[in-house]
Amino acid sequence: MFISKPIKVISAIFLISSLVSACGINVEISGDVPESPPAATDLPLTESEEAPPPALPGGISGSLSYPSEFIPPLRVVAFRLENGQSTGEYKFLLTSENQSSYQIDGLEPGQYWIVAYTIPAGEGIPQGLVGGFSQAVPCGLSVDCSDHSLIVVDVLAGQLTGGIDPSDWYAPEGSFPEDPNN
Repeated sequence: MFISKPIKVISAIFLISSLVSACGINVEISGDVPESPPAATDLPLTESEEAPPPALPGGISGSLSYPSEFIPPLRVVAFRLENGQSTGEYKFLLTSENQSSYQIDGLEPGQYWIVAYTIPAGEGIPQGLVGGFSQAVPCGLSVDCSDHSLIVVDVLAGQLTGGIDPSDWYAPEGSFPEDPNN
């Protein structure tokens, strides 16, 4: 809570006026004294009030899978979007073998695509394979799911968006962005 200067001036004038009146002295006050304090929206902002604080970051989480008996180490990437296209900005995390979930925190509120890439970690680990959170995922990943376009994920300030599973490993080559770390 704050008290504006006009309220302090009015309070001081009232206090002085009350004291003077109690002493039997006649005083005439002149000048521009507002009848009521200005609305909060009319007051100038102080340095601490100039700009609203930056939006709290959000996050994305989901399950990981891979069409095999194990889940290889993955690089899970959140590509930032503007007008439905990648801005070139991204944030990623690395997972370990058989890790079945992920969470990327610290994302600026906005829209993202989520894509997972296999990363070399030893013998028998495939390289260069890509899985995405595409329209085929909510379709059930069956052979009848032919739409492999990436789903736009909304990240809200201070909230975690869950259920974002980059598990479409069946998209035709070139359907998803290339690994930005290669």
